Amino acid sequence: MQIYQQTIEREITFSGIGLHTGKKVNVRIVPAPVNTGIIFVRNDIPSLPEIKVSPENTTQLFYATNLEKDGVIVKTVEHLLAALSAFGIDNLYIYIDSEEVPILDGSSAPYIYLFENAGIRKQNRKRKYLKLKEHVEVKHEDKYITAKPSDVLSIKNTISFNHTYKKVRYQTIEYVHSLKNFEKLLSKARTFCFVEEVEWLKSKGLARGGSLDNAIVIDKYDILNPTGLRMENEFVAHKTLDLVGDLYILGHPLLADIEAYKTGHALNAAFVRKIYEEKLYEVVEFEEENEKERSLTLNPDALENLQAE
Repeated sequence: MQIYQQTIEREITFSGIGLHTGKKVNVRIVPAPVNTGIIFVRNDIPSLPEIKVSPENTTQLFYATNLEKDGVIVKTVEHLLAALSAFGIDNLYIYIDSEEVPILDGSSAPYIYLFENAGIRKQNRKRKYLKLKEHVEVKHEDKYITAKPSDVLSIKNTISFNHTYKKVRYQTIEYVHSLKNFEKLLSKARTFCFVEEVEWLKSKGLARGGSLDNAIVIDKYDILNPTGLRMENEFVAHKTLDLVGDLYILGHPLLADIEAYKTGHALNAAFVRKIYEEKLYEVVEFEEENEKERSLTLNPDALENLQAE
């Protein structure tokens, strides 16, 4: 278990197209001091407004996870946040010159390359974890997320679509969160949609940057992507990737044993907000790994500081 906070060793720059806006976007990610958190900075706006990753700043949870503060928005943050969660990166400034994070290839795989090349820097302050205090459940129609306390983040996720394409009718995955597992099981899984949704999405001003290069498109019986799937369970793997990213909206890693069915960004956000607003967690830190027995310790001061952030 990661003991100390982390940031990146060197700056990262990349560019791409926004999935929903279709606009070209330039991103610069720079290291940040301890206890900064993950902060997006809109550097296309002269005042350089900042939006901290927090449940208080989530908005417009419609086919993406978006952040907004004082009328300034950053869209489609989930794939980047999933990778930050996997690498255990706590503190960053992310400068972005448009309102949407680039979709890249529709997965988190490009971020694996970027963060590995930038290097990860351990910082001199203990990392805070949010450990569930009790059972938590959110439901909408037949969709649900339930969770119970744990010393790790584990997820059993199931998707089920009433569709003629067999591979999306039912898929399930069991996942224990770590960089190794994320890279192997989730990172390459791409976002997906049904061909009948595409024109409707575009009529709503969405998916303007979508293509077979950054999304899986499903027709009545198969997928349209000539390169096929990257893995047989790519659909549920991507939904799990999204969930990992959405959980990191909490601002600190969650420790919970989660079971989820037919998740989406709105349901994920409802789960995160319930935990955050009802304070259904303890703030904990881990002791040094070289001690005979690694222990999980409650830090009341950390809880007070977290609520003050």
